[in-house]
Amino acid sequence: MGTSKANSGGSGGAWTGFKRNASLFARHGGHDRAAKALAGYVAAAGGVGGALAAAAEGVRAGQSLGAFLVASSGPAGLADGLRAVGLERLVGSDRFTVLSELVNEFAGAGSDLEAQAARNALLDVLDEILPEDDAERLEDVRLDAARVTDALCRYLSALIYNLAIPVIDERLSQLEDPVLARQRDKELREYIDALVRLRIQDNDSLELDWRGSAGREFVQSILQAVFDQLEHIS
Repeated sequence: MGTSKANSGGSGGAWTGFKRNASLFARHGGHDRAAKALAGYVAAAGGVGGALAAAAEGVRAGQSLGAFLVASSGPAGLADGLRAVGLERLVGSDRFTVLSELVNEFAGAGSDLEAQAARNALLDVLDEILPEDDAERLEDVRLDAARVTDALCRYLSALIYNLAIPVIDERLSQLEDPVLARQRDKELREYIDALVRLRIQDNDSLELDWRGSAGREFVQSILQAVFDQLEHIS
């Protein structure tokens, strides 16, 4: 489900509250408890500023993803997207190669939990966008504005989920009920997705300079708004 079941986080202070709320959510579920568990993550990360700092790799990867997605709305579809991010050499390559190279280019090797959170979020989104049939050309897959926005929402939701999940995932694994654990995991994902979509709906992502400050500020503003809302949950 998450990025790591082995990382139990820190101890004392806000970590105690985070772990308690994660346990309550795992046992009882519900959006209110999901909200408190996520609020516990923000507090344990050091508040909104700390949570944003932990998402720094994800912000950079999100900028690259945004540039790729927007360019993929052009006449040559995903091939235009590859050219826009300097990976035109991948046009004509197989799906696995394109997916792997994009993730490596956007998020690096994933040397720590924060970077791995970005990699996993990218994998979730790109895996759905790239054609499953190698016989389908990248040029034939064109993204419209709605699909670009949807992909950005899913990326940001997955990024937040991946950053918060290690402690929560450990609690879910203690349920010893795989069906219930999957249900709780789905609740958590849906709650985060709703928060992100509420914040992103009025933004025109196709008009942004994703490589510049506008792209960075776009990603940061969505994350900050979500973290700020969670920080005020009691």
